[in-house]
Amino acid sequence: MTENTVLPLINTAFEPGNARKAAESFADRDFREIAIAEFYYFTGQAQKCSDLVDIYIMSSRLELKLSACMLYVYSNLTLGNAKASERGLEIIRECLRKEMAAPTSERNTAYCVFAGYVGTVLLHLSTEELPDMKKYMSSLPQGLRIFAASMISHALYLNGEYSRALGICDAALFSCKEIYPVGMIYLYCVTAMCEISLKNQAEAEKAILTAWKLAEKDELIEPFIELHGLLQGLLESCIRKENPEMYRKISDAVITFSRGWMAVHNPASDNPVTDALTTMEFSIAMLACRDWSNREIAEHMGVSLNTVKHYLTDIFNKLHVKKRDELKNFVLK
Repeated sequence: MTENTVLPLINTAFEPGNARKAAESFADRDFREIAIAEFYYFTGQAQKCSDLVDIYIMSSRLELKLSACMLYVYSNLTLGNAKASERGLEIIRECLRKEMAAPTSERNTAYCVFAGYVGTVLLHLSTEELPDMKKYMSSLPQGLRIFAASMISHALYLNGEYSRALGICDAALFSCKEIYPVGMIYLYCVTAMCEISLKNQAEAEKAILTAWKLAEKDELIEPFIELHGLLQGLLESCIRKENPEMYRKISDAVITFSRGWMAVHNPASDNPVTDALTTMEFSIAMLACRDWSNREIAEHMGVSLNTVKHYLTDIFNKLHVKKRDELKNFVLK
């Protein structure tokens, strides 16, 4: 049974391969439209998503408004519409300010805090001014709790607290009595991000392949697009040969999403990295400036040592740098 809530598709349990059916299962027309927009977004159809949610970003129904704004923010990042994304972020912030000043219900407050995290963590913006998401988890329905756990663990990852992040991911996945594909994909991706940062290659590969298994039947590629850089070459080593067509779709979308991400995250930057580097080059650059040796990169990416050396030469030439430390100015923003 489906529930009318914020991001209804994320909150819906379904077997992989049934995402569209789940999105269309809502009796309420408006929530059905939002769920279909989610389906469009997570399957890489940003324009369809943005077009569908546009009429809801000023809805009088909080669940619809917050859902629409979250989808509007990220679909427009992919489309390169930074101003539209910023508008969606500001509406979310205003909803949160009003709800914290005069709470209407425990669940509505939890929804607003949740939306604040979704609109902040994935953009690597500071969460210091946000209320503590963990305090509001119990007021969220199960599917949203799983997704919220991925946001909390992602924030810990960004702070370098990999073990704590892994603990939250493990606990959230253990709590799943049903399959909530979208939230679980994000949890497994964060798990992979942490494991690769700890250089636990086998565990990282296991996590990303589990995420991919949940995603591939419905082609839920957007989480991998959003998190490509932080996955640090795992998609290249695990997905590129297994499913070259889906990898190509992800690679094509990564560049445009990254441009939009940078426009909102750091609008003053004239950093050309998203135009200069391919996704493969970007992944190698990420590892190189994290003090991985050429041999470690080669083993991780499944390529030869000479291939890594050639890639690094091309990367240095494209970015006009002479040493690894200088790469941090481009890929560790």
